[in-house]
Amino acid sequence: MTNRWLLPENLADVLPAQALQVEELRRVILDLFQSFGYQLVIPPMLEYVESLLTAAGSDMSLQIFKLVDQLSGRTLGIRSDMTTQVARIDAHILNRQDISRLCYAGTTLQTRVVPGIFSREQLQLGAEIYGFVGIEADIEIGRLMLDTLYLAQVGSVTLDMSHAALLRDVIAEIPLSASQSSELYAALQAKDRSSLEQLTANWQGAKQELILSLLDLSGDAPFVLDRARQVLPNTQVTQQVLGDLETLYLALRQYSNQTQFNIDLADLAGYQYHTGVMSAAYIAGCPVAIARGGRYDEVGSAFGRSRPATGFSLDILPLANLSQRPVITNVILAPCSNDPELLQKMSELRQSGQIVIQLLPGESEKKQRTGVIGQLDKQAGIWQVHLTS
Repeated sequence: MTNRWLLPENLADVLPAQALQVEELRRVILDLFQSFGYQLVIPPMLEYVESLLTAAGSDMSLQIFKLVDQLSGRTLGIRSDMTTQVARIDAHILNRQDISRLCYAGTTLQTRVVPGIFSREQLQLGAEIYGFVGIEADIEIGRLMLDTLYLAQVGSVTLDMSHAALLRDVIAEIPLSASQSSELYAALQAKDRSSLEQLTANWQGAKQELILSLLDLSGDAPFVLDRARQVLPNTQVTQQVLGDLETLYLALRQYSNQTQFNIDLADLAGYQYHTGVMSAAYIAGCPVAIARGGRYDEVGSAFGRSRPATGFSLDILPLANLSQRPVITNVILAPCSNDPELLQKMSELRQSGQIVIQLLPGESEKKQRTGVIGQLDKQAGIWQVHLTS
């Protein structure tokens, strides 16, 4: 007989201590987003699968749990990412002509474990700007990403920056199948020079040299920018790419001098839908990027509006595990009594933000969780909080 308390592989319960940290972070991060002017949207967990696959990568279909809708007979999917859903809301539901700042928080589910993540379920938080094509929007998203991570108190942050347009311009004239493109990007991501040489063996010499040169264009941002201007062809695309990266770097460095800024022109995660600058934030204790962002101007085109878009997202579950942000759990104990004055006092304390636990009959004070700072006692006919030492 199957043990009914067992969960499917790579899924886990979030227990009280961690759940408290997760919820506290979710609240303060959404408050931060709101302070920047981002409006919260809540897309549904299920959608028609073709909507979830719109503008996504070629491998996204394999990551989506699918089921048949008993009402319509159509195939539904459980979202594995929320970016496309928010793009649908901006393009089709809100249908604004001006700039939209939207944010979201919700559970996503994937059929397979992403390397370095360890769980198929994520609590994804993100923020996105629609309707502005300039680098200024990318700078705002970068500032918001850094503020989010420092708000969570996860220590020093390293921000890697890249750009999708450079390689896309190089391979635009080369007939590559979907599998060949995936292999090319995978070799770049892994910095596998041998595989890259084999994949580009039949290319023109100049283009092969350009692809291989990207492997060495990584490191401290000023160094990479200087080196890239020496080795990359002086084309309009190259000028745009390096100009965008330099503008983004200088603006974010001025905003946060405690962050290490790197550029890695071979880091092209999310290349399937990114169109411009991309960023990945790394912190100690996390084997993969804790947050990723970038520009994806075509994401809403399948919904009838190809609006400029840029944003970032993160999974708050690993963020909470690494956060050093204190969670205040001061508890006040109250005796088991139906005294109206006691009930009124407990209500006042709770409305002021205090945690008040009224003991049940026979419940021992000693078995209460840690964090007890006092108890309610009746002194001179008045219920007052007596602080414990």
